[in-house]
Amino acid sequence: MIDPIDGTVNFAQGQHHVAVSIGWLENGVGKVGVVHAPFLGETFAAAEGLGASCNGKPIQPSGETALERTLVGTGFPYQKDARVALLKRFGAVLTHCQDIRRNGSAALDLCDVACGRLDAYYESVSPWDFVGGWVIAREAGATVDHLYPVPEGVPHDLYAEHLLVTTPAIHEGLARVLQNADQQS
Repeated sequence: MIDPIDGTVNFAQGQHHVAVSIGWLENGVGKVGVVHAPFLGETFAAAEGLGASCNGKPIQPSGETALERTLVGTGFPYQKDARVALLKRFGAVLTHCQDIRRNGSAALDLCDVACGRLDAYYESVSPWDFVGGWVIAREAGATVDHLYPVPEGVPHDLYAEHLLVTTPAIHEGLARVLQNADQQS
């Protein structure tokens, strides 16, 4: 999976939160991830069983344990009608967590969880947006999962809906917050 410009709108607007994202999968399982942010001077890399790094130095998630101190990254779909449902989640996260960031590059958001700049990330994207960062976050020690079960027959590491990637201690709590928000009418 290759995304030559993750953060396309950022790139078009001259913003620097942009990356090239590469993820290698075998039989639907992410094995290698590389995310290069040329304007930020950072290259994140990971391979199954070998850990994760940024510019060659090992990285790990923040280790945050309290939702109220959690900094959460997310994004919004380009289709405006699909954004309405996300407003409930947005409000719930702002109520229960420290704050939200919307940086415009899923791959970099996942890497930010991997190195502790963000404590969590949730969004639905495309496979090329997340596979590289997903492998990096997992190898760094983050909990990589989905908010809802993956459909039968779809590889876990390719299913791009309802991603939830967190520092391990807050995963269940944030999942409950998001699922409860989805159930509100």
